[in-house]
Amino acid sequence: MKKTISILGTGWLGHPLALKLLDKYKVKVSLRTLDKKQQFQNEGLIPFILNEDSLENLDELLETDYLFINFPPSKFDNFSSFLEKIYSHQKIQKIEKIIFISSTSIYPDEAKIFDENEVFDNPKSSKIFKIEEAIKDKTHLIFRCAGLMGANRISGKYFAGKELDSEDVKVNYVHLEDIIRATIFALDNDLKGIYNLCSCEHPTRKEIYFKNALNFGFEKPIFKNKKVYKERLIDGSKIEKEGFKYKYPNPLFYKY
Repeated sequence: MKKTISILGTGWLGHPLALKLLDKYKVKVSLRTLDKKQQFQNEGLIPFILNEDSLENLDELLETDYLFINFPPSKFDNFSSFLEKIYSHQKIQKIEKIIFISSTSIYPDEAKIFDENEVFDNPKSSKIFKIEEAIKDKTHLIFRCAGLMGANRISGKYFAGKELDSEDVKVNYVHLEDIIRATIFALDNDLKGIYNLCSCEHPTRKEIYFKNALNFGFEKPIFKNKKVYKERLIDGSKIEKEGFKYKYPNPLFYKY
């Protein structure tokens, strides 16, 4: 009998992850609105409406073996309050594994290579820090994801034709497929703790923006009035020590 996984937040990451898990799991998903409910049902998913104003399906969504929480905080009026309602539910303690998607934007804006052992005196995002502090003791696994790329997110396209002063800044990216693969790896290998997800290579913005402009036919950004920025790098190698291999170790060769 298949185990059940509930995916809370079924957008850019959650939807392709849900489809990938269908062969092995019964997959419940949350939707903010009814727009895609029929589509998701047709794909074999089990959709439920869940948002700040509609929590009546939370009980059913938390009737699961595994829970994957993947909400963009910016979509909520009070994300902390919403999370509290999820984590205070009586069924949360019975869930075998809870995976929470966080962000490497938690790391300070300093010239340093950041790994998961960082002690936070000055987090870059106090919002992300407070969220992690509130949920970390009730969560089995936290993935801190670097800049999300892949699918329709093409590095540099947003800046087509725009002036930038950051040509030498090195990027910290992770590909959509690698987040999905890391999640499956975590489920298969009972991974626990906190892990950065970030490609091993860190090309400069100029390198990757110009390469993608050529490959995808958009106007190159204009780099001028160069400023010196801190070299803030994310170390995503901890999960590799567990046996995981990034499919896309270098953002210059991402598939979009």
